[in-house]
Amino acid sequence: MTDPITSASSAPSTDPGPSDRGVSDRGVSDRGASLLRARGRWEALDATTRRALEDRASTVDATVRDRTRAIIEDVRRRGDDALREMARDYDRVSLHTLDVPRAEWDDALTRLDPMLRRALERAARNIAAVHRDFLPVTTRSTPEPGITVVRRPDPLGRVGLYAPGGRAAYPSSLLMGAIPARVAGVGEIIVCSPPGPDGRPPDVVLAAAALANVDRVFALGGAGAIAAMALGTASVPSVDRIMGPGNAYVAEAKLQLVSSVAIDAPAGPSELLVLADDSANTEADADANADTIAREMLAQAEHDPDAAVLAVIVSEERVSSLAMRVEAALSTQLASAPRADVIRAALAARGGVVQVSSLEQGITFANRWAAEHLLLLVGDAVRDRTLAALRNVGTVFVGASSSVAFGDYMTGANHVLPTAGAARSYSGLSTLDFVRWTTWQEVTPAAAAMLAPDVACFADAEGLPAHAAAARAWVNASQSESGHASGSASGSASGPGVDGTARSGDTHRRFARPVYDDVPLYDPKRAPVALDLTDNTNLWGMPPAAERTWRDMPVTQVTRYPSLYAAELKTALASYVGTTPDRLVTGCGSDDILDSAMRAFGEPGGEPGSVVAGSEPSFAMIPIFARMNGLRYVGVTERADGQPDLEALLAVRPRILYLCSPNNPTGALLSRELLERAVREVPGVVFLDEAYAEFAGVSAVDLAQRVDNLLVIRTMSKAFGLAGLRVGYAIGAPALVRDVEKSRGPYKLNAMAEQAALAALRQDLPWVEEHVALAVTNRDRLAQALSARGFSPLPSHANYVCVPVDHAVAVGQALRARGVAARPFEALPHVGDTLRISVGPWPLLEQFLAAFDDAVREVNG
Repeated sequence: MTDPITSASSAPSTDPGPSDRGVSDRGVSDRGASLLRARGRWEALDATTRRALEDRASTVDATVRDRTRAIIEDVRRRGDDALREMARDYDRVSLHTLDVPRAEWDDALTRLDPMLRRALERAARNIAAVHRDFLPVTTRSTPEPGITVVRRPDPLGRVGLYAPGGRAAYPSSLLMGAIPARVAGVGEIIVCSPPGPDGRPPDVVLAAAALANVDRVFALGGAGAIAAMALGTASVPSVDRIMGPGNAYVAEAKLQLVSSVAIDAPAGPSELLVLADDSANTEADADANADTIAREMLAQAEHDPDAAVLAVIVSEERVSSLAMRVEAALSTQLASAPRADVIRAALAARGGVVQVSSLEQGITFANRWAAEHLLLLVGDAVRDRTLAALRNVGTVFVGASSSVAFGDYMTGANHVLPTAGAARSYSGLSTLDFVRWTTWQEVTPAAAAMLAPDVACFADAEGLPAHAAAARAWVNASQSESGHASGSASGSASGPGVDGTARSGDTHRRFARPVYDDVPLYDPKRAPVALDLTDNTNLWGMPPAAERTWRDMPVTQVTRYPSLYAAELKTALASYVGTTPDRLVTGCGSDDILDSAMRAFGEPGGEPGSVVAGSEPSFAMIPIFARMNGLRYVGVTERADGQPDLEALLAVRPRILYLCSPNNPTGALLSRELLERAVREVPGVVFLDEAYAEFAGVSAVDLAQRVDNLLVIRTMSKAFGLAGLRVGYAIGAPALVRDVEKSRGPYKLNAMAEQAALAALRQDLPWVEEHVALAVTNRDRLAQALSARGFSPLPSHANYVCVPVDHAVAVGQALRARGVAARPFEALPHVGDTLRISVGPWPLLEQFLAAFDDAVREVNG
């Protein structure tokens, strides 16, 4: 929605447009033009038509350039006097003050139509929510021991936003600029908007300024406003960056002042590319798709006669039926469109419905065209692949119901987007545009001594002897690190001891929350035995590269804090599971993430929002975590087929729904259909525990990347053999994982664990895959051996076997007496007593089977 100014100017056509009341309606009455500039196969179009569609870069009239330059120089010389004179000449108003008092914004908000106010408030909330989730964070790198490089985002001190006025008032654009700036922490936000006949910007602009909580509003428009914000005057403070759409004079002023102030991406007329295939199966579906495409094209074309709207249809047919339907739908809808003249001019100049033979051709074309908006309408089977391949685009709208109009106003994504092919190098407006980055670096004396020879060699080669001397000064530096204060705080405390215990003589006092009276200590009853098959860890040991890394860890990895949020490990894990780092959170085991996520998404203190529901049997820590966080746990027995009773789970309206796949302890896989239904219908967040996913070969990570309320929780304790190092992670929407990150706090993954995990991911994946396969083979072999003994093991997709056994607790005790441990479960629903046996190397399982035979005979006779 960049530069969406379409109303006719109320000033003479030679007016340099300080008020920015709109662009010219050039060409809008040319009813003799054909409906579309281009139709048919792309490769069959003539070169002139193809160039016209691809080259959307606007050319600036020499008169606009010269008059803009004169305005800037006038403001530079005369400041406020020049601005008042421009208001008289171009806006026909006399301004006693350029500053609009805050009381007038508040009055405008009070007078606003209630329905419009509600819509603006909802948009403001969503914009704030989205941009909070996309806030940049401090990152730290340690390329070698003793070298630390940190990159920190610092908010800009003051920014200026331009808001069009007159008949082209766009409060949405003001919200899209001001709210991300406020979220980013900008010190001061000022707004310039042209004055109307009463000397004030439009009420709707002032109301939006009040909602966005900007700091100052000035009744200034056009190139003069841009010059004032860039250069500063007695009334208008200079800013660090200027954002916001405007007419040709506004855009030109930004470009001419770019040496004085940072600006946003060059703005041009609105544009839309629809990438669609012939995947509709019925005539009704095809008609619906065609109607959708036509609606979206007309919606963008009504912005401006220079708007570019193009539908690219993927079809092997010589003449695509979908393309023909789109052309027909355009004609039908245009007949009743209120802004038909503007739309008709845009379609005739830069509109088209063209065909390509393959989806790959369509993707290549889309990346070359680099649209401001792209509507993606392709089959489910290729949607994710296509979305991943689309790199040069302002924003993508996925699916027919994802109208561009929703993004323009209400989804919270920013509608200030690059146009005219600028998406090849620019992105949409975000909090990143309102920060600058401070980088700092620290080199310890020991590291300096190691760096010195190579740096000196470099400097000598470049003919910089002073640089070389500065480096060589550290060649003989002490190899011991300089001491620094630890930063730990200490102090005295009166009253109870600082550890929360009572003072001497007060042995009966308690300080825990009352809810802790009902919180048990988790106890898996794992007394040491020679062969422990109770915890489902990797019994083949630690991956070799991880073991070497852990064993050879330099002392600085232990004496210094680890990375704040394990950014390097996130990147490696993202590559492993097929996602992006912003969708990952790490923790001290998956338990840490489960606990933190409950704290983030549960609402303690009663209903609604306090219920954690879980399908039982499952992980015993879930009800404990729930109670620890002041939440109410509701367990629902699974169905006889081993699947969750989703109807009963949904009936309790859980804030958090916990599911496990493969299930612990049964090893059953969760139905994908049930999971997708749970995600659709649960009122809160679904936690899917995938601790054993590698052994199942099935995961819901793909679903977690398409929805906003699914957190897939994984671990490196099982397949990767790093249980003792406690490495857990979760995948979900960026907003979800960011909130978990806030809840868990920094430094939750120790440096040794992170480095070992990195080594395993980078070097040991073949080893992991080999031992996962061995575990699966031995799991099935163990199940067969138990079946041959007359038992009926439950089908397992994990690295353990759960087998019904009469008097399982007694059998477990008899096993322990023989130096072997398996985990007993009493009275599992629909199953009865069971033993869960972790899978490992076959000689260990043979040892278990011999002890098991003896134990069963001892207990059952």
